Amino acid sequence: MFGWWKRKKDPAPGNNAWGDYEGAGIALICPDCSAPHMLEETPQFRALLEHLCQEIGDSSQKIYDEFNLLGEGSWEVQPEEDMLKFKDAGGKTCYAHYGLIASWNETTHSWMWAWGMPEAWGTPEACLGVVRALCDRAKAEDWQAATERMLLVNEHEAWHLTKLAAHISDMPLVYRGKVNDANWHFYAIGQLRWAS
Repeated sequence: MFGWWKRKKDPAPGNNAWGDYEGAGIALICPDCSAPHMLEETPQFRALLEHLCQEIGDSSQKIYDEFNLLGEGSWEVQPEEDMLKFKDAGGKTCYAHYGLIASWNETTHSWMWAWGMPEAWGTPEACLGVVRALCDRAKAEDWQAATERMLLVNEHEAWHLTKLAAHISDMPLVYRGKVNDANWHFYAIGQLRWAS
């Protein structure tokens, strides 16, 4: 990994790589002591996350069902145009704009916002609009969880943060895809439309 975020040592059996992180809540790694520190959240911020978990979860499920996204088919991503397409088993194609939200490692619980990904990763600017909009709003609202480049989160909190980004950009669908043995990319997706 990069800089102070790299693993300092292998965890003891049954522990995660960050020692004190219990695998719940949202934490950041202190650049001074390399220990995880839980972020303090306002009750309003936590309530918003919980509300969006239900709201975006419901809209995502409706769209998955309407477009048969969980059936057989294939995804095609065009990052330079922030566009994705899904072709179902019968050949019908739908498309939508999307935004890359973050990369999450299920082993270490590390979460990196897409706006903070190294240039060497080659993330096209076109697919960062959603996550940049969230960061701007987070600065105005003082939502530290969305302004720190890297966090520690469990899977549930990863979905919460993705749904927050989707909400800020009026995107009704969230998705994740595995990019290697331990890492997932999370996405917010706009309203799907059938190709004519």
